[in-house]
Amino acid sequence: MNRLPKHVTLKHLTAFVAVAQESSFTHAAKRLFQTQSSVTSLVRQLEDALATQLFARTSRRVLLTAAGEEFLPRVMRLLADFDGVIEDVVRFGALERGRVGVAAAPSAITQIIAPAATAFAAQYPAVRLYLSDDNSGRIQRKVAAREVDFGLTSRWADAPGLRFDPLLEDRFGVLYRADDDSLRPGRDGTMRWSDLAGRKLVGVVDETGIMALLRARADLPIEAGAPFYEASSTTSQAALVKAGLGVALLPALAAERVREPGLAYALLARPTVVRTVCIIRHKEYPLSPASQALIRAIHDYLRTATLPAGCKRVRAGPAGPKPEPGLHQRPESTA
Repeated sequence: MNRLPKHVTLKHLTAFVAVAQESSFTHAAKRLFQTQSSVTSLVRQLEDALATQLFARTSRRVLLTAAGEEFLPRVMRLLADFDGVIEDVVRFGALERGRVGVAAAPSAITQIIAPAATAFAAQYPAVRLYLSDDNSGRIQRKVAAREVDFGLTSRWADAPGLRFDPLLEDRFGVLYRADDDSLRPGRDGTMRWSDLAGRKLVGVVDETGIMALLRARADLPIEAGAPFYEASSTTSQAALVKAGLGVALLPALAAERVREPGLAYALLARPTVVRTVCIIRHKEYPLSPASQALIRAIHDYLRTATLPAGCKRVRAGPAGPKPEPGLHQRPESTA
């Protein structure tokens, strides 16, 4: 038969340990800042609940019984564990410990999260970071499954359980070989989609926000959503472009990460295509204090960061998020 005692609280256990260590109800009461009668009452309630005598009372001392001696070390471990749990939670809330997991597009990690994490780590050195670079489809699934605290990429598909907070507007352009004399931007530094006619395009595999956006635009050439070559990442795209196999359609932030000597980049116009980079979070679960602090660090970094041409920070206003003027943008160029 299960005969677990009822109504045993931390107050009962704390009083028991104090009396056992002080061998006196009077001294235990002083230590606990309580009256002697209240401590005596708590110990009696504990003994009644356990149906076991824990102390042998004499006129001069209070001694543990055999049952009390066996009970004491276990109760002390329990109270120590409880105090440790409470301290850990308090430290977690105070950002003195914790872990933040983020899944993000490679360009978002390189251009946004990594530099923002410098200030974050300096302010919260005991909080660990876990960064996972992935495509948009898998990032959304990781956030939905709570494998990470939040994601940072463009929307891949509608997801009712996820919240998308716009962070950046990132305009598309073309990545091409710098020595390709047949491709040259106009006076405004941009290229037209018609300039790419007859060119083989190097795309990326499915489940990326880049391809989802290009395929959703009916006003773009059909080749934009069905590239001749496909690569697994923007890094592989750049390698194929540099090898002379074709050109790649990339947002400015992604192009900035992979551009190297021998490659040039120009924004595309007529029509203009823009992706929105979002902080993706679960709708039903609140962010941890550490996750909130990292998101604040990301916003703080972007307020003064020098962004690539075609990339604008989105700020929230009364009518919702809107892009900020490009005060910190580099001049548009193909260098």
